[in-house]
Amino acid sequence: MRSAIPRPTNSEKMEQIRAAMAEILAGVLKEGFHGTAALELTVQDGTIQHIRRKVEQLER
Repeated sequence: MRSAIPRPTNSEKMEQIRAAMAEILAGVLKEGFHGTAALELTVQDGTIQHIRRKVEQLER
């Protein structure tokens, strides 16, 4: 297994992931939210290709 040192090409994507996670958490960690949240990464040969976020709120 190779080292977990981030590739330079992933640096920008990793910042995008941190920002996306902060936005998701800000939206769902509040009173009245019921649902699911997900952050999905597509990685090819150790390089982050795509970031997908999904938030589904249940209607109550």
